[in-house]
Amino acid sequence: LKFSSAQAYSRIITAFEGATAKGAASEGLPDVDIAGFWKFLPVFSLFLLLPRAIGGAIALAIHRNGNTALYNKLIAGLADGEQGYLYASAALFGFLVTWLNNYPMLYKNMVMRMGSGNLRANMMIFKASVEGETPYVVLETEGSVGSYNRANRSLTHAIPVAMCILLAGRVFLFPTFVLTGAFVLGRILHQAGYSKSGYGGHALGFVVAMISTVTLEMLCLLAAAKPWVERGWLCWNRQV
Repeated sequence: LKFSSAQAYSRIITAFEGATAKGAASEGLPDVDIAGFWKFLPVFSLFLLLPRAIGGAIALAIHRNGNTALYNKLIAGLADGEQGYLYASAALFGFLVTWLNNYPMLYKNMVMRMGSGNLRANMMIFKASVEGETPYVVLETEGSVGSYNRANRSLTHAIPVAMCILLAGRVFLFPTFVLTGAFVLGRILHQAGYSKSGYGGHALGFVVAMISTVTLEMLCLLAAAKPWVERGWLCWNRQV
């Protein structure tokens, strides 16, 4: 069976892009679920707390099992110059970033469903400013255009982490290097998976990047809190 090079190219592109994914733009938006906000509230709280609990455990393991003497020496230097407040500020800013990235999910759960597929890539939903009923305008989700949209979606949703890299790297040098490498790998996997496979294909990269980010954040918090805790413990012992 003979076919032209154009047909061959078309088949290759079709195989690469796959069939119409769930949540295609042509399916439109589902009905608004007014209770969706409250349904997602426990998950929102979990996003704020659970990753930091995991990152905190990893940060403590790094401090205890790594070059502890060097870490303590460098942390003591931070305490002398009251730089701990700067490190605590980085951790606080990291919490804010998580809040800002996840708070819209409360409303997203009202206008989309967890099974809405690529429709969930929309960070904005537009509507023409004209009289009468007009349909909502969302991202194209199919084909090369859909891949392009999701690749850019991954870019705009990257988590600012440079502050924690620079600060944690002054104390935990090698661990920061490893965690930065994990963050880079995670974001690449996120973008490649999201653009190629659609919603769900970014999950592995998202988890890797998130854990590395919160661990860097918790290393900053550890560097800030350790002198404060030790100082408070000594003052308490003297009073006793």
